[in-house]
Amino acid sequence: QDILDRLLPTPVVRFPKALTPMNHDNAAAVHELLFGHPSADDPSSYEMKQLSCRTSFVPATDTSKALPSIVVSGLAEANLDIMLDRTEEHYKEGWVLDVSQVERTTKRKVEKCGGLGYVDMKIALYGIPDSGALRLWLPFEGPSHGDHSHHPTDDTDARHWFDDLMFCEANEKRKDSACSLNEDLEVSVGGVPVPPGTIRPVLGAAEYLKRKTCVNVGIPKGAQITRLPRVTKPNGDPLSPADRQRLSLPIEEEDHEDLGRVGLVVDVAVRPGKVTLGGGACCLSHIVWEMP
Repeated sequence: QDILDRLLPTPVVRFPKALTPMNHDNAAAVHELLFGHPSADDPSSYEMKQLSCRTSFVPATDTSKALPSIVVSGLAEANLDIMLDRTEEHYKEGWVLDVSQVERTTKRKVEKCGGLGYVDMKIALYGIPDSGALRLWLPFEGPSHGDHSHHPTDDTDARHWFDDLMFCEANEKRKDSACSLNEDLEVSVGGVPVPPGTIRPVLGAAEYLKRKTCVNVGIPKGAQITRLPRVTKPNGDPLSPADRQRLSLPIEEEDHEDLGRVGLVVDVAVRPGKVTLGGGACCLSHIVWEMP
């Protein structure tokens, strides 16, 4: 793959500086993720770095990159019919693939009339404190670097492999009591807890009914990458065959490790005390990460 990257490098697309003024309440990394980075050899032009995203919104063009494809553990029954109402008991089994009640009610109404061309659904991961920890593994999908070493055995600093990380919730009408991603989540990235107060709403973009729908999580200092064969559940237990299949790992353990598949382990849990299913569970509809 490295030989192909050198022979057929990905073309760099450059464009003028964004007309949208920088919102200085956003971190610089947020502005760069949204609008591009100044080119190293021409500061008057900008270029986008590699972005990856996982979502379960339908219709999707690549179903292999839906949200469950990055879930290591903590997911409740994923094959449950999306039209069935989820109960508190479902949520106690783990994070749930669900839709809002308004979404489900609307879908039921239009299905009585043949669907009326209504094909989209805002399927997302929802969790409450009783859902426990959701562990994700975000694969590095950026280009190889030609000017320095980029090998998982001698370079494990996550900031070398990942520039930024964002979470988004579904754009739906939510109660005032609903979970706030910037206040009600406990997040660990690459083995390092994200300090309270540092997860901030993204301003000037991603807003629905005056509610900010995306937050910047960032890559904390000291975060480390993890090779996929070495990923475990939060308690250290090995992955089950179903977990390994979902992550595209061989079902049986192998003697060798796939050194090329590296990524970032992200743990997410809902803080106890405020969030309830009736008041509005925490919702993760899009996971977005940027790579150098």
